[in-house]
Amino acid sequence: MMKKLTGMLMLTLVVAMASAIASAQTKTKMTDEQTLIALDKQWTAAELRLNADDQKTISRIVAEDYTGTTPFGQIENKAQYMAALKATTDTDVADQYVVHFFNDGKLAIMSHRGTVNGKPTYRSTHVWVKRGSNWQLLQNHVSNIGEPTTARN
Repeated sequence: MMKKLTGMLMLTLVVAMASAIASAQTKTKMTDEQTLIALDKQWTAAELRLNADDQKTISRIVAEDYTGTTPFGQIENKAQYMAALKATTDTDVADQYVVHFFNDGKLAIMSHRGTVNGKPTYRSTHVWVKRGSNWQLLQNHVSNIGEPTTARN
């Protein structure tokens, strides 16, 4: 009887441990905010490298009906944006993300700061739309960070 009880206890312990290990290894589902930040970082990395796979990644992320405003105020559609891309060895790290959701979570407005080659260089505002289960970049506006102008008397 004691052997049977010990065997059952050992089996229960092994099953419990296996279950705990499997549970710990299960990938945690990202929130929409985390997904958008990850997409933004993926998009930026692809813009910098710009190989054939990166072109596909950018095309998948950027919506066909995309409109962008450059740091110099020009408006561009997706084709113009894609044609203007050039590979670079610059670094571009984004931080200070703020994301707000609208329309039952199907529309998001994101802003962040971009630091190029170690210097805070621009601020960017994106409008993301969820189409089906995928997020796409619908609109982007970039403003360079400059020194504030001082009033002259």
